[in-house]
Amino acid sequence: MHVLAAQRLQSLKLGEAVTFKNLTMFPLLDGVQGDPDYLTLDDALQQGLVSVTEVHEGGIVNNLKVTNRSGFAVLIVDGEELVGAKQNRVVNLTILVPAQQTVVIPVTCVEQGRWHHVSHEFYTSRQAMPATMRARKSEQVFARRMMAGDAYADQSALWDEVAMRQIALEVESPTGAMTDIYDRYEHTLSDYEQAFQPLEAQVGALFAINGRIVGLDLFDFAQTFRRFFPKLVRSNALDAITFFQPEFTPLTADGAHQFIERVARADSQVFPAVGEGEDVRFRAAGVVGSALVARERVVHLCAFAHHSGEDDHHELFTSLIRPSERRRRHWW
Repeated sequence: MHVLAAQRLQSLKLGEAVTFKNLTMFPLLDGVQGDPDYLTLDDALQQGLVSVTEVHEGGIVNNLKVTNRSGFAVLIVDGEELVGAKQNRVVNLTILVPAQQTVVIPVTCVEQGRWHHVSHEFYTSRQAMPATMRARKSEQVFARRMMAGDAYADQSALWDEVAMRQIALEVESPTGAMTDIYDRYEHTLSDYEQAFQPLEAQVGALFAINGRIVGLDLFDFAQTFRRFFPKLVRSNALDAITFFQPEFTPLTADGAHQFIERVARADSQVFPAVGEGEDVRFRAAGVVGSALVARERVVHLCAFAHHSGEDDHHELFTSLIRPSERRRRHWW
């Protein structure tokens, strides 16, 4: 693992687990003080300091253009959803867009059935891509980095993932939009959101569903983490809804520690980041993920449980979300 990333992971303290229904969060705590020296994308958009558009009038499915007019860098986080323009997209990796610069970023479409403008610019949604889908995307980007050096995902495979999720959760969407799934389950997602609150010194979170680790997200500052926390909860909560089990063996603190240690020991490859810094890609037995290292620190790290071969993500998908079974549970 990249030295700074390993040191950061090993410096963390694990907070007491919080569980709501079948979703568990272990807070990741750190005593580091300070304020971010960048703006989040949400804040920059609200202040009119940045614009996200199609690369040109015709558009390119897997690229967008970000123009940063502010005097600060702007942080865009892996999995963030951008809605509007010709079709909704999610960001393929964490990016620090330099001040006063325009950058073309790699994205993946999550709305297969639309290719026309509904707005000139994109805006951010309230959620990120579901965590298990971020894991798949991370695997794909890792493979693409190693093969071609760029940071694209498998567009067709992720369109299939969105379609499978809509079938599993009985969601109708005229354009096959991921955001329609979230809208359909807004009431239940709000229950999950209210159940989890960030702690003062919290800089990250490790999530488990049905007692099984899904992954973790770690930021450089508590303020940044708090800004993204609702999106992370919604991302994991949608998976919790999809794969709901009423009974399970809870994840222990030892299990959480072991996962963090596997991440810290994972072999890594370093690539030039899109924007500032280095894009660190790592993979090991049971783990896949990435980190943005910039300004001599780990700005953001995400790691996901990884299963090789016929991975049991799809076994879960086919065994736990049969419509007849979901109707029988009536848990939501």
